[in-house]
Amino acid sequence: MKTAIDPDKEQRRHERTEVPVLTVTVDGAVYEAVNWSFGGFLITGYEGNLTLGSLFEVTEFGTVGRRMNAVDVRARVTRTNPDYRELVVTFLDLDGRAYKLLHDFMTERMRILNENTGAA
Repeated sequence: MKTAIDPDKEQRRHERTEVPVLTVTVDGAVYEAVNWSFGGFLITGYEGNLTLGSLFEVTEFGTVGRRMNAVDVRARVTRTNPDYRELVVTFLDLDGRAYKLLHDFMTERMRILNENTGAA
């Protein structure tokens, strides 16, 4: 998905992915991440009050079509684009459950990529 954030200016340490689609709960609202990694995520259509530098908690992770799972993740807003209602978030601390869920989602991503490329 194309976003207003310039990919040439990325400074992230973790490669982002779009598959499977990560869903996150921020301030009681559920959003689909445009891309995500162990380091954070990008959402569009954000309708809350968080601004650049805001500290907050992500309370649930899931993937599209599956149930949400409770997590306790401290995070910070590292970039915003109000025109596109984009919010770029960096994880500050992943609890054990959040780490396991992201690991499982990455494993699912690898399975999907292998199926799509015909790799074993």
